[in-house]
Amino acid sequence: MSPRGWAAVLAVTLAALSGPGEGASAQDLAARVSDAVTSGTGTVRFHFDAKPGVEVCDQGIRMGEHRYFQWRSHGWEDDATNCTSGFLEVELTLTARHVEGVEVVTRRSERTAGAVDLGEVAAGAAAHYLLSVARTGASPGAAERAMLPAVLADAGEVWPDLMVIAKDRSVGSGIRRSALFWIGQAAGDVVARDLREVATEADEDQEIRDAAVFALSQRPPDEGVPALMELALNARQAKTRKSALFWLAQSQDPRVLPFFREILLGTRGG
Repeated sequence: MSPRGWAAVLAVTLAALSGPGEGASAQDLAARVSDAVTSGTGTVRFHFDAKPGVEVCDQGIRMGEHRYFQWRSHGWEDDATNCTSGFLEVELTLTARHVEGVEVVTRRSERTAGAVDLGEVAAGAAAHYLLSVARTGASPGAAERAMLPAVLADAGEVWPDLMVIAKDRSVGSGIRRSALFWIGQAAGDVVARDLREVATEADEDQEIRDAAVFALSQRPPDEGVPALMELALNARQAKTRKSALFWLAQSQDPRVLPFFREILLGTRGG
């Protein structure tokens, strides 16, 4: 596709993913990124506010005590070094104005020499732009990597945008699975219904249904466990029921053992 073609697709995607104000801001950032590499090929860097609790360390990224992302150390208990908080710095590598790489900079020494630095951008614009890149404007690997900084941006809830990606069958299955994963990690309380819809879609690929079931398993117990029980009993696809049962078995929720006992005794109906 020509550079103009990619720009047009990205503009349409930004409009679909965002509200009027957010879309305009994200489109401005998309134009700045594209214009920054005059030849169409090069690396562009910008930074934006991160959610409270996000730290960028030599070893990778952590949020709180138990959530680690792209962690390089084999032992998470190892002391993290040179940690900073408050912002994320991202580099995008473009070829013919198409995003081929997305990286969160964790060590300043690993910044790409010669990259064009756009400085600070609004977190909301960054999140929506990165998710639009994930949907239509990047190679598959870059698309999946674009979601992490979007989720960690101090931009409020981004799960509705992720759900747009997860339900878009024109998007590659790996990208859709990644979107479902991040929905499970970061979504608000009203998302279980949407995940159940994906998990039970009759003409959906089973790997996408399974990804939706896994995302439900990552939700808080009061939200995820009842949804998994419903799928285990009522999903039309045997593999979906099996997947729901598997993730229920990994749960420590006190409702799970009585549920299994009732199924085995035949006293639990759909």
